[in-house]
Amino acid sequence: MSDSISSVNSSSQKILLIGGCGYVGSYLYQQLERAGFIVTVVDLLKRGNPLGLKVIEDDYANLQQDFLRQFDAVLWFGGHSSVGQSLADPDGAAFNNCVNLFSFAKLLAVHTKLIYASSASLYSTKSTPVVPASEGSLINIPSQNAYDISKFAFDYLAKGFLSNYFALRMGTVSGYSPNLRPELVFNAMNIAAATTGRVHLKNSDSSRTILFLSDLWLLVRKLLVTPQQPGVYNAGSMSFKMGELAHGIASTWNAQVICEGDSDTYSFLLDTTCMKAICGSDLTVTNLSQRCHDFIEQYQATKKT
Repeated sequence: MSDSISSVNSSSQKILLIGGCGYVGSYLYQQLERAGFIVTVVDLLKRGNPLGLKVIEDDYANLQQDFLRQFDAVLWFGGHSSVGQSLADPDGAAFNNCVNLFSFAKLLAVHTKLIYASSASLYSTKSTPVVPASEGSLINIPSQNAYDISKFAFDYLAKGFLSNYFALRMGTVSGYSPNLRPELVFNAMNIAAATTGRVHLKNSDSSRTILFLSDLWLLVRKLLVTPQQPGVYNAGSMSFKMGELAHGIASTWNAQVICEGDSDTYSFLLDTTCMKAICGSDLTVTNLSQRCHDFIEQYQATKKT
């Protein structure tokens, strides 16, 4: 992958990374630093600070306009980032993912890009989708939980009231990060397969688009350094039925698949045509087995240190 765009355009860009110590944020921080961006991190440190970063430990909603207007872009990955967290704190999800975020976004300078984590779960259906959802596809919010509602509400407000926003409707985020979330499906399946010889499978027929952190970074980098139309962007790497994913991971590690029935879950497929057009040749196609090996190699290396 060429870094020519980053090396030419990133050195003077000031980036505010909200949630920079979390699962996604800690990965993006490392990539931003390597690419030469000037990064300031805001984080409440609820999941720790594995990189030992210099952090503004405060709620992003408390940041003042004069401070915010120095930044060329804000990357917001500091929300209520799961259904479980949002169900446990529905009011917090509504404010953190929508109300406070909207008030915060209105403080930003006109030139400041807001790149934020939306969710592909908004495309989810109760039945198995056949056609991948494009950015213009109908949003159903079928489960009506606090996570989906808060994500949808902010996307809706952004479309009507913001001019320099980039909503990333991300598939299930996967891959190694300094602040690993081992429970995410790709991560969990690989860890179990490589360490116990078993892959635990639920909802075999449900569909899911996986987004690897390395591909998320490619999209974020392009949005930072190249002119793009504001709006919603689907972000995904590979799509599977859950049974296909489980058996593919099991095959990589010569593991056994343990079927555990069905439960309420998301089912969605993403059309990532726009993402591919933006990232171009930098977005290389890597097979599932290689993704598995890359993840476990990093995971085991960390365990040894």
